[in-house]
Amino acid sequence: MKQPILTVKNLRTYFYTEDGIVKAVDGVDFEVFQGETLGIVGESGCGKSVTSLSILRILDEKGKIVEGSIIFDGNDLTKISEESMRKIRGKDIAMIFQEPMVALNPVFTIGEQIVEAIVLHQKVDETTAKKMAVDLLRKVGIPEPEKRINEYPHELSGGMRQRAMIAMALSCKPKILIADEPTTALDVTIQAQIMELMKQLQKEYGMAIILITHDMGVIAENADRVVVMYAGKAVEYTDVKTLFNDPKHPYTWGLLHAIPRLDVEQTRLYNIPGIVPNPLKFPSGCKFHPRCEFAQEKCSLEEPELIEVVNGHFVRCFFWEKVEQAKKKEAGDEQ
Repeated sequence: MKQPILTVKNLRTYFYTEDGIVKAVDGVDFEVFQGETLGIVGESGCGKSVTSLSILRILDEKGKIVEGSIIFDGNDLTKISEESMRKIRGKDIAMIFQEPMVALNPVFTIGEQIVEAIVLHQKVDETTAKKMAVDLLRKVGIPEPEKRINEYPHELSGGMRQRAMIAMALSCKPKILIADEPTTALDVTIQAQIMELMKQLQKEYGMAIILITHDMGVIAENADRVVVMYAGKAVEYTDVKTLFNDPKHPYTWGLLHAIPRLDVEQTRLYNIPGIVPNPLKFPSGCKFHPRCEFAQEKCSLEEPELIEVVNGHFVRCFFWEKVEQAKKKEAGDEQ
């Protein structure tokens, strides 16, 4: 049986603020296998990015992993020393961020930043590292890499900066690449190019990708398996085909209903009622129950566990069968 290269179990990351404790990640479980793309999807504020920052242990001083384990190469990343973590961060697990202008240092050239990463992790001299950096820029599709390597981040377009950051992330051939909303700040044409580039490089390097996004279309086209998050929790977890064809959590059902369809006449777009709850004032019981059309009294009193309802399909819901009934009714109405 194939073994995962990363296993996240019951991860809980809290932020201790002046206003109270923010339970940004409050019970997340998933596995990542070599060469696959795992999508993490949900509305803004659901804990997607904090999950990725927890894996790399780059939280700010208010954030703390309070429970759970992150097993990578047989080691629990929540327990190893910071020195050991630095050897993994950037080398074995790399990350590209939503806005490269924030992630890239504005006072150093693109080349200097890539060279620094190569020298740090691969123990080669600067001349060799610079040649490797030029090759990487060429590989990610940046024209005239010998010239671009001497330019500063502000001299590049948004798409070029994102490509440069991908080059930096790939400089040490990581086993896992975490891509946090990698195309959000780019126009649609460049988005498609960046996602296609990541697919090509994934195939070449054999690396796994954790793709974090709020865009279900990006998930449909690029992910192999999906974790759906809501209010800090994983509420559904399965392969991408099953998720889109047979969603079982009311929140996933709502997200998919909100996607415009061309095959059905729609007088208005569907939207999930209500708003994402304030993380300082999460509702009791199931966090989704105030917005859920299938909620019962039990939902406001008890918090459901993430259970395997079908082989490989995990759902955090007491009444997931009601989604099944709604799907059958809808299918009958459309016929």
